[in-house]
Amino acid sequence: MGVVVVAAGLGTRLGAGMPKALVALRGRTLVEHAVTAARDVADHLVVVAPATHVTRFEELLPAVTVVAGGAERTDSVAAGLAAVPAAAQVVLVHDAARALAPVALFRRVIAAVAGGADAVVPGLPVTDTIKAVDSDRVVTATPDRATLRAIQTPQGFRRAALEAAHSGGHLATDDAALVERAGGRVVVVDGDPSAIKITVQADLTTAERLLDTPQPSPSLVVLGGLPGSGKTTVAQALCAARGFAHVRVDTLHQALADAGTLDAAEIAPYAGCMAIARDLLAGGCSVVADSVNPVVESRDGWRQVATATGARLLEVEVVCSDRDVHRRRATTRVTDVPGLTKPTWDQIQARHYQPWRADLVLDTSTAEVADLVDVIRRELQ
Repeated sequence: MGVVVVAAGLGTRLGAGMPKALVALRGRTLVEHAVTAARDVADHLVVVAPATHVTRFEELLPAVTVVAGGAERTDSVAAGLAAVPAAAQVVLVHDAARALAPVALFRRVIAAVAGGADAVVPGLPVTDTIKAVDSDRVVTATPDRATLRAIQTPQGFRRAALEAAHSGGHLATDDAALVERAGGRVVVVDGDPSAIKITVQADLTTAERLLDTPQPSPSLVVLGGLPGSGKTTVAQALCAARGFAHVRVDTLHQALADAGTLDAAEIAPYAGCMAIARDLLAGGCSVVADSVNPVVESRDGWRQVATATGARLLEVEVVCSDRDVHRRRATTRVTDVPGLTKPTWDQIQARHYQPWRADLVLDTSTAEVADLVDVIRRELQ
């Protein structure tokens, strides 16, 4: 994973008399704030600095590769991309001016790139009415604001798509626009209000207030349901949309079986996943727990994890009320966990599954996965 932090702007509108990325925010420069989040996800981190201040950036960031930027933003991104080792096939481009973008936003973008997009951009819904005007300031169009998003960084790319887009020699303030122009598939994920762009002095004041605001607790979304109900598909889609960590009992179950350490009662996979989730939540990372979750004991275990970490708990039961659809899924699905033996339809029907009063019950036979993910997102908000 490569991350390029673009910090070559001179910050004229900020009026600080120095490159914007060197302006202090609560005792640390903007570029130091930006690099803090990027470090958590980057195998290779490159900062692009003004050519006149490379030495100063190297002093501030001794463990980071620093390169000189160019006259235009596209030149700076190209210079940063060239410094990322070829082994990094996914690259994030982030503006140091969005110094408070949280790690969760980086992870959300990465998850969407892994899902197959050429480019991924975080965006926030537009609340103001937008007017398109001509050179005489005459309104020519009023776009439906429901279709508009205010785009942020980090933006994520398949490296090949980004390199191909830059090879065209076009100028742009947004790298995803270059990929779009080249015919690539660009996907928008949820942005974050903390990822404001610091441009003028008032933005610094806003950023200080954000630093003073307590961060919300991470979320633990517990998805349960019989095999073939569609819970893993919902879990994967939710993780891609929100950047949550996917903790899946099937995966640990098979890993323990492969190692010859799976207990007869099959309690270990649940206990292991709960321990992993506890560590992730304690570190501030939200989690989607994906399991059948069939009995009171397992449900109580997840509740104890939420209580111990202060996480917000949302319990979701995933069902498939159409028996024929459920049977077809159960008998034709192909597992993505190597070596995992799928239960038969008869085994699914005979599965011990105690009644559960979950916060939400989602039926995958009557709604699209994207709509079910939206239901969960609204509940979390």
